[in-house]
Parts: sequence; structure tokens; C-alpha cells
Amino acid sequence: MRHTNLDAHKLGIVDGEVVQVRSRRGDLKVKAKLTEQVLPGLVFMSFHWHETPTNVLTLNEYDPISGTAEYKACAVAIERV
Repeated sequence: MRHTNLDAHKLGIVDGEVVQVRSRRGDLKVKAKLTEQVLPGLVFMSFHWHETPTNVLTLNEYDPISGTAEYKACAVAIERV
């Protein structure tokens, strides 16, 4: 078993399984995709598609001068549904 799959293995999560992703701002149910492209201890979620409204997990803040959204990063907990 390689690095990122260890995180999923510890939680009993398999590829394609629906999981609950929760931050202090919200939660989502999404399908897990196990990959070697994300470092251990990290989660990546696209925020470009309405089917996965990742932004409910992050801050809704932006830079008032440039209008650029805050870097989309936050702590999350993942659990099996």
C-alpha cells in the first residue's frame, strides 16, 4: 500500500465510497477517489462544479482591493457514511 492510500486505509475508506467531509463551516457527502497525487494528510476537492459545492467548507472571504478569493484551504474531518 502506498502513501495516500494509508490515510484512507486507516479510516476504512475504499475508492468510490461515499464519505462525509466536514469543516467547522459545513459538510458534504462526496465520492472518495484514492490517488497517489495528493500527499499524506491532505485532501483535494475540486470547487469548479455545482455537483461538488466544496466552497461550503471554506471561507467566503476575498481581498477587498483585488477581488481575489481567499486561498481555498481549511481543516476537514472525513468519515464513512
